[in-house]
Amino acid sequence: MIKSMVGTRLSIQAAHEQINPTELLDDAIYLDKKEIERCWTSDHYMPWWNTKASGGAAWPWMGSALAKTTKLVIGTGVTAPILRYHPAIVAQVFATLAYMFPNRVFLGVGRGEALNEVPSGNIWPSNKEKFKRLRESIKLIKKLWTEDWVNFKGEFYSVKDSNLYTKPTYSIPIYVAGLGEQSAQLAGEEGNGFVTNELNINKIKDKLLPAVRKGASESEKDYEQLEKILFIPASYDEDKQKAIESIRFWRGSMIKAFFDIDVHDPRKIEENGKVIGDDSLEKELFVITNEEEGIKKLQKYIEIGFTEIVFTNSSPDRKKFVDLVKKMSTTINN
Repeated sequence: MIKSMVGTRLSIQAAHEQINPTELLDDAIYLDKKEIERCWTSDHYMPWWNTKASGGAAWPWMGSALAKTTKLVIGTGVTAPILRYHPAIVAQVFATLAYMFPNRVFLGVGRGEALNEVPSGNIWPSNKEKFKRLRESIKLIKKLWTEDWVNFKGEFYSVKDSNLYTKPTYSIPIYVAGLGEQSAQLAGEEGNGFVTNELNINKIKDKLLPAVRKGASESEKDYEQLEKILFIPASYDEDKQKAIESIRFWRGSMIKAFFDIDVHDPRKIEENGKVIGDDSLEKELFVITNEEEGIKKLQKYIEIGFTEIVFTNSSPDRKKFVDLVKKMSTTINN
């Protein structure tokens, strides 16, 4: 038993960029069978890679997955309610899902990426504008979930005499994603938790988590009650080389500039991602050959305060990895 790691949830992300929605539905059913508590699903218009990629829509898939499972809690990791989605529509979609599947739905939000917003017909704004849009959209979504006949006029969004006739029957958790201190502070102020795929332990410990704490303090919230969630691409196989080959899909997403600048063509992202070698994949991502190796890689993140680790399952055999995650969860929480 590793006492310092007790209480950490291990979850799986259903990645629409890499796996077609039919196979992902089978994956969700298997997660439910194995009693994995939560499934996060990517919400993309275009993928992080071109070769053998997929591009399923998250929202209809969520409805199917919720209907086909009994306990699995499902949400987005993450939805960008800033351009291609108007916040009012995001509010309606998630209110409906939550009404139909009480206590099994959450919403992850973030500033988005150019590969989703530009190909769907939008101009890619500055980081400052994206952040302001995100903050405003969260406020509007919350109002629509909890108030009747909303009139809202912000800098970017407005609604007039807007009423969700089907509201959620519980308070839907909102998790705010980001790579920098500004988004981390917003998560502390407005969210139920903070989501990041930043893997630099020093940046997380010295900048991001303190920013979450600052945001929580300014909103008079208990920092300890907020969830701190880490996303990490993962691949497991007893043969290390097979595990590495299966996770190469995510090389483009490891170039953090692509989260900010307007590089939106998966073909270009793939080409640029090829500069990242297999040694970097093995060192930086969750590439493992056994349970002991996996727990050792997790420990440094959980010791600094992450309450949930979400694995983007890119294993050669995804069910085998789910089985291993279940074993690791039992080991670290008992």
